[in-house]
Amino acid sequence: MSTVLHPVGPRPPQVYWVRRLVVLALLVVLVGAVAVLWGVLGRGAAPADGADGGSGEGAATVAEDGTDVDGTADGTADGTAEGTADAAAVAPPVDAGPPVCAPADLTLVLSSDARTYPAGTTPTFTVSLTNAGAVACTVDASAAQRDVVVTSGSDRIWSSLDCPADATPNLLLLEPGARTDAAVPWARTRSAAGCPTDLPEPRPGTYSAVVTTLGATSAAAVFDLG
Repeated sequence: MSTVLHPVGPRPPQVYWVRRLVVLALLVVLVGAVAVLWGVLGRGAAPADGADGGSGEGAATVAEDGTDVDGTADGTADGTAEGTADAAAVAPPVDAGPPVCAPADLTLVLSSDARTYPAGTTPTFTVSLTNAGAVACTVDASAAQRDVVVTSGSDRIWSSLDCPADATPNLLLLEPGARTDAAVPWARTRSAAGCPTDLPEPRPGTYSAVVTTLGATSAAAVFDLG
């Protein structure tokens, strides 16, 4: 301890103190240099630790510019939409088949098999449906679509739909000018909605009948019951 405070040697004590101060200054400089170097190395390692953050910012920039993320998404969406539109443009139209006959394209005629029916003779009506249009079309010619009504003046006597016997569809394809016929017999009875029984029988006299089907109505067929 005495040699530290009281240098021993052939030179004056001031020389030793100067040497010690120089060594001490070098140590301070060395420690400072190490600290600075450590700080530099620490800052250099920061980008590596924040590489994900840096990449995220770069990705955000790229996405905002639309050159990577947005560009890819937009390009995929646009390409898909354009491809779908092109496919739709070149796809052949689906054939939905012939249309349903419009009432304006149908000619409907109701005729009776006689002008006068003696007592005990039952009338039979013929319903004729013709496609008067320019293209083929379909009709449901079933009894459920056909309403034959017999009247006497303002008195409604009978309707074929009051007591329907068959509701099975009868789909037909009618070419332009083609006709389909259906026979509808009448048993000279009176009917009403709901098909009640014990109704009075029609009396002898003049009657008329019309048919309505698919939105079209025929002219009246006039006949007499004896």
